[in-house]
Amino acid sequence: MGSRILSDHSKSFLCIESREDLAVWLGTTDRKLRYLLYRLSPDDRYATFYIKKRNGGDRKIEAPKTYLKRIQHRINSAITEIAPPTGIAKGFVKGRSILDHARLHRGKRWVVVADLADFFPSINFGRVLGAFQSRPFQLPRDVAICLTQLCCHNGALPQGAPTSPAISNLICRSLDRKLVQLAKASRVSVSRYCDDLCFSTNEQKLPSAIVSVLSSGEYVPAPGLEAAVRCSGFNLNLRKFKVRTSHQRQMVTGLVVNRNVAAPRFWKRQLRVIMHLYRKYGEERGLEVVSGWNTKGLRNRTVKKLENLIRGKAQYGKWLDRECGTEYLSSLHRSYPQLVKILPRLSHGITFKIMSEGDSDLLHLRSALEAVQSRGKFQELVPRYENYSESQGDKDLWETLRRLANVNVYEYVIGIFDCDNDAFMKKHAASPGTMIRLGARVFALFLAEPRAGAASFCIESLYDRSEATRVTVDGRRLFFGDEFDPLTGLDHDGRYQRKFPKKREIVVSDSVTRLHDGMSCLLSKMDFAKMVSVGAEPFSNMNFDGFLPTFSAIRSIFDFVGVKV
Repeated sequence: MGSRILSDHSKSFLCIESREDLAVWLGTTDRKLRYLLYRLSPDDRYATFYIKKRNGGDRKIEAPKTYLKRIQHRINSAITEIAPPTGIAKGFVKGRSILDHARLHRGKRWVVVADLADFFPSINFGRVLGAFQSRPFQLPRDVAICLTQLCCHNGALPQGAPTSPAISNLICRSLDRKLVQLAKASRVSVSRYCDDLCFSTNEQKLPSAIVSVLSSGEYVPAPGLEAAVRCSGFNLNLRKFKVRTSHQRQMVTGLVVNRNVAAPRFWKRQLRVIMHLYRKYGEERGLEVVSGWNTKGLRNRTVKKLENLIRGKAQYGKWLDRECGTEYLSSLHRSYPQLVKILPRLSHGITFKIMSEGDSDLLHLRSALEAVQSRGKFQELVPRYENYSESQGDKDLWETLRRLANVNVYEYVIGIFDCDNDAFMKKHAASPGTMIRLGARVFALFLAEPRAGAASFCIESLYDRSEATRVTVDGRRLFFGDEFDPLTGLDHDGRYQRKFPKKREIVVSDSVTRLHDGMSCLLSKMDFAKMVSVGAEPFSNMNFDGFLPTFSAIRSIFDFVGVKV
């Protein structure tokens, strides 16, 4: 671990001696941990679904349920700090992206790309267990077994768990070292993005340790490369092994690297055609045409809404513009002025980071700001939304902001707090709309009152109550604590009953059932936030005016420090 200074959170992880210690570190009890490990069925721990691959196959996603996911986030934060990825790893690393993977190989005579077959399934239970028992963790075997059980599903790393990316980079450290040795000996550059390997060089000839040429002229992995991969517990996908010269189109993780890093010309043309169809024929007819395409980027993909497809692709184009210095988005604005409302804004504005007490809060803030900006308000605000995995609730968020204030961060950070904890607000002398400066660029902001005279409230309270409590097609809805009698648990209309009516909370998080059939009908805060964020029915036309006072308070922070647009 060298001279790196670990947080108390990670130091205590390395000191865990038993399952009971692990439970305490995870913020739960040994009884709950044993129930999760040994009593809960796999189906109750994970939700399994499939998404289409580009080649037409199905990619299996195994996403942990909420409680396990929260535990995995906590484990993940320790893994990434104690055992950071190697320098050649570009995937699943904070601050690195496909661009970092691609940039290393731009303008090269030769570009070689390879793929590791069955990446996540090949990282099995035994390999993960061995990692937790080895340096730098060296945890007792019973603790390592518990951690492995929490991070694995059906004997392997599940694709979809928060811990899988960090553990995969941990397992790949041996592979990365071998790849670096090969690269140095062959005078080539190398990087790895998840299961994608890339080598590049300006040498006249291909490195014999990386590529072999058959008598037919076909390129195949050299024995040295195959041996390095196999000794590290992986296998190469021979169908995806490709060699490209500078006279051919060189693609690395979907980006062209022949000269500068850029999106492929085909991708740009495709987006323009989709926008033309949307402008000429509208959503329904345009979607019908696009859904019938059998073309790269859309093959085997179910497109549910053309507008969302355009938004997503244009947002990706804006990111590339910002990172590569191109102006593709500007050209779209010029070519399709009728569609500017669904395109990302061009304004540079005031950039800053928003943090909150939970991920659902960020979804609400993002949805609300996008909605009011489409009406021409607060166009100057250009936030980046990010929460640290260990931050849950007001106290954790406050401590996170304090730590950021102490390290003199380079960007403005605003932590948004609910006004639902009287003791917490009294401790910090806060009221709705209060701004507290914690550092030169770090601020705490309590939600502003959505309407005059509002008492305790949280972010869901910023919506009109009649809209927030709409019933979904499967009979679920959001419930507020003041709807129920604190003694009987019955709602005021006698239709629903709450399991724990004495629990004080603004938005109900425990069980609510319908009296006439006993069916559970509670819509969780996260599900509500996700449905609002994608405009799913019945939340497709929400009124976001309750957020305007909070956005005004954010704008006033920058007026206070003298930041100009």
